[in-house]
Amino acid sequence: MKTFSLFFQFLWRYKYLFIVFVFILLFQSISSAIQPYFYKLIVNNLVSADYWLLVRILLLYVGVRIFENLISVATYYLGDRILIPASRDARVKVFAQVQDLDFAYHTEKNTGSLISAFKRGDNAFFETFHNFIDLFRIGITFIVMFLFFVDVDWWVTLPLLFVLIVNVFLIRCLILVNMTRRKEFNNAEDEISAIITDNLINFETVKFFAKEVWERLRLKKSFDNWSDKLWRFSNSFRLMDISLGTVSNFGVGMILFIALQRLVTGKIDSGDFVLVLGFIAGFFPRLFDMFFNLRSLATRHVDLRRYFQVLEESVLVEDPKSPVRPVSIRGKIVFDDVDFSYPGGKEGAIADLGLTIKPGETVAFVGSSGAGKSTIVKLLLRFYDVDRGRILIDDVDIKRFTKSDLRSFIGIVPQEPVLFNDIIAYNIGYGLDCLNQKKIAAAAKMANLSDFIELLPEKYQTMVGERGVKLSGGQKQRLAIARMILTNPQIIVFDEATSQLDSESEKLIQESFWRAKKNKTAIIIAHRLSTVRRADRIVVLSDGRVVEVGNHQNLLRQKKGIYRRLWRLQTRVDKN
Repeated sequence: MKTFSLFFQFLWRYKYLFIVFVFILLFQSISSAIQPYFYKLIVNNLVSADYWLLVRILLLYVGVRIFENLISVATYYLGDRILIPASRDARVKVFAQVQDLDFAYHTEKNTGSLISAFKRGDNAFFETFHNFIDLFRIGITFIVMFLFFVDVDWWVTLPLLFVLIVNVFLIRCLILVNMTRRKEFNNAEDEISAIITDNLINFETVKFFAKEVWERLRLKKSFDNWSDKLWRFSNSFRLMDISLGTVSNFGVGMILFIALQRLVTGKIDSGDFVLVLGFIAGFFPRLFDMFFNLRSLATRHVDLRRYFQVLEESVLVEDPKSPVRPVSIRGKIVFDDVDFSYPGGKEGAIADLGLTIKPGETVAFVGSSGAGKSTIVKLLLRFYDVDRGRILIDDVDIKRFTKSDLRSFIGIVPQEPVLFNDIIAYNIGYGLDCLNQKKIAAAAKMANLSDFIELLPEKYQTMVGERGVKLSGGQKQRLAIARMILTNPQIIVFDEATSQLDSESEKLIQESFWRAKKNKTAIIIAHRLSTVRRADRIVVLSDGRVVEVGNHQNLLRQKKGIYRRLWRLQTRVDKN
C-alpha cells in the first residue's frame, strides 16, 4: 500500500481538480450502470400499448446514453489534466533523488537495469491511473446491480454474491502467482537490458578484443533464462482464463436458472427477468475486466515499487540545516587528523591525515595505486564524509557548507573526463547558467584547445559523440580544463589528468593548467611525476598515510625516500 499511497500523493498535488474528477467519474459510472433498468421499463409497458409512454422511456434512455458519453469524455479530459502533470512530477522527483544520492550509490548502480526500471515505472504510472478508474467504474456497477437485484428478489441476489465471493478469492490467489512470476521476469529483463547497455557503453573494448561474436552468444545465453521466466509469466494468464471462465459461466447458468424458476412461479415478472438478464450480460464481462484490472494493477505495483524504491534510498552525506553561505573563499584547506574507510570496502583508506594547504599554494599528492590520492579528493568534495577528524576550507568545516556551494568552490579536471553527447560549446560551457560564446572561446584559448577547434568544419558546433568518443584523450582533457576555467573556482583539483597521454599532449595540458592555476589553490593528484615538479609541496602517500612531504628537490635528496625511487623508475623508463 505504501507504493500506491505515494502514487496518490502525486495526484493529490492537484487535489481540487482531483475532487471534481472523482465526482464526475461517479456520475458517469452511475449513468452507465443503470441502463439495464430501461429494459425492464420498456418490457413492463409493452402490454399497455401506450406508444407515447414507450417513446418517452426510449428518449430518456437515449438521453442517459448521450449524457454518459459526454461526461465520459469530460472524465478522460480531467483525468489527463491531473495525470500528465502528476507523472511529470513523479519523474522529476525520482530523477532529482538519483542526482542527490551519494557517490557510493552511483558506484554500485547498474545503469541498464535502472533505465529499464525507470521506463517501466513511468509507463506503470499512467496504467495505474487508468486501472483505478476502471475499477472505480466496475465497483459502482456492482453496487448498482446489487441494489436492483435486492429490489427484484433475494433468491436471485444470493447466487450472485456467492459467485462474486468465489471469483474474488480466485482472483486474489491468481494475482499473487502472477505477481511473483512478473518479478522473476522483470529480473530477467533487467539482466538483458544491463548486458545490452554495458555493450553500448563499452563498444570500443568489445571491438579492441574482437569479442562481437562472444558478446552475441552471451546475450543469447541470457535469453534462455528470460524465455523461461516469460513462459511462466504468460502461462499464469492461461491459468486465470480457465479458472475464472469456468466459475463465471457456471455462475451465469445458476443465476439465470433461479431467475427463470422465479419467473415461472410468478415471484418476479417479465420486466424483472429482462432486468436480471441485462445486468448479467454486462456483469461477467465486467467481472473479467475487474480481474484484468486487478492483475494489471498488481503488475504495475511491481513496476511502480521498483520505480519509487529510489525515493527510499537514504542520502548519507546530507546538507546542513543551517549552512554557511560565503560569497567567496580564499582557498585555505586543512585536513585535521582525517581517518576514512570505504563503506563495505577498503579499511584505512586514509589514516591520520594532517595537512594545511595555504591559499594560492599548489600541493601534489603522489604514491602508488591505492595509496589514497583520489580518496582525498572524494573526501574534499564530500562524496563521502570522513570517519574521524575534519576537513576545513577557510577554517570552516566543509560539513557546514551545502554540497552545491562546496563543489562550486572547487574545479575538477578528472583523469577520464566524460562528456555529454552534445556540441563542443555545450560541453565547455556546461558550468555556466547560460552559454556565452565569447567566454567559451576565451576559455578554450587558455586551455590550448582553440587551434584544434578552429580546424573543425563546424568548429564549436561539432558534436563530440557519446562520452566524448570523437575526441582524443588530450583533447578531452583540455576541454575539461576549459570547462573548469569558465566556472572560475578558487580551488583547482588536477586528478591524474596526464597519466595516459603522450608527451606533446602532456606539455599542452600542463601549460593550460599552470595558466589556469594562477593565484588559485591547487591540488594535483599524479602518478606521472613530471606533472608535479613545479608544485610548492609534494605529499607522498603510502597505504593512506603521509610518509614524505617536501618540494621536488628536497624529496630527491632523501636517498631512501619513496619519491626518489619512483622518480628514478619513471625517468629510467622515459629514457628507454
